[in-house]
Amino acid sequence: MKKTNAIVSLLILSLLLVSFSYTNSAEHDFMLTRHDKDDAKFLKLAEKFEKYICHLNLPDCEGTIIADQWAISAAHCVEAIANKFNNGRKHFVIINDVEIEVDKVIMYKEWDNPPEDISSLNDIALLHLKTKPVDAMQAKLYVDEDEVDKLIYMVGKGDKGNGLIGVNGNDGKQRGSTNRIETATGNWLTWTFDHPNTQTKYLTEYEGISGPGDSGGPAFILKNDTVYLAGVSSWQDTKDGDEGLYGVVENYTRVSQYIKWIHDEMAGNSTTSEAMLRVTPKPDAIDYRPKVIYVDPSTLKQYVSEYEVQGVVIKFYTQENGTKLYFSVPEQPPYELIPTGEHEFHLKQSLEYKIEFKNPENGVFKELIVTQPDGTYKAVLK
Repeated sequence: MKKTNAIVSLLILSLLLVSFSYTNSAEHDFMLTRHDKDDAKFLKLAEKFEKYICHLNLPDCEGTIIADQWAISAAHCVEAIANKFNNGRKHFVIINDVEIEVDKVIMYKEWDNPPEDISSLNDIALLHLKTKPVDAMQAKLYVDEDEVDKLIYMVGKGDKGNGLIGVNGNDGKQRGSTNRIETATGNWLTWTFDHPNTQTKYLTEYEGISGPGDSGGPAFILKNDTVYLAGVSSWQDTKDGDEGLYGVVENYTRVSQYIKWIHDEMAGNSTTSEAMLRVTPKPDAIDYRPKVIYVDPSTLKQYVSEYEVQGVVIKFYTQENGTKLYFSVPEQPPYELIPTGEHEFHLKQSLEYKIEFKNPENGVFKELIVTQPDGTYKAVLK
């Protein structure tokens, strides 16, 4: 799948020289756009759809709000939430910058043991929210089967780049792009990332495709100023090339083929219960979110320094009059840290990533411990 491990959008992975992105599958978080248009246009395009978006907070993957307490995404994304539930943990998505608890996810059981043939998958899932999001918009479901040739709008916050260079990092900004549906076959909608010089009726003014981290995100169709959800971002065929280049073919789950299932599940009267995997948090599930504490700017100064891990230099510095701590590595955007304990910080973009300053000597910390889902790593003072 194009986006299951889209943790690449986090700088931590760059620090450790590890990439969890997939080529014909994988996740991150940005739009890949045509190279001959101003990036500001794609940023502006995304603003129109922001209130429809449910950020899955994994840190990768997106979803779309479709009812008062329901969002929809890709099953390969929601599987990570189900695993958290099974491990006794709660999960919170982000809508309009507010964290909302998820109290049920529903996906096809094939995600316990997915088949080798990607095209046979049902890469779609529902999330039930414990409370109704405030000031959110709900996309209607596209029920017609006339999707071919329709203009679609994609929105994502994953890795950015363009068709000439491919994936080119992550700046945390949400972008939108467009494309035109070429095929609607079975459970899939497909379209191609066309070069601006291509003489094809499918080329659009703000041509693009989803990027690593955009898994589960929407493909919207506008009809009479109403926003309809037509597809859910699933996987890409890179044609044996690099991800994000012109010629890549997108595959989005075709929402029109799941209308009855969606309505039945939301109403609680599904007749296909044997084929579904429904997971809820355990009664004693724990909220693992760290509590943010206040640290005086004069104290934050002691963390300003440089560390090295596997030849990569990590630079820590303060901004906003010394009230916030950031870090960065070469050719990556800055990442904000939030204080959660004594000499302990979490990455604001994903609270599952922790940084601890260790071994103080004459007011300087000699070591840095990075804890992330795949393990713990140590960096040393440069």
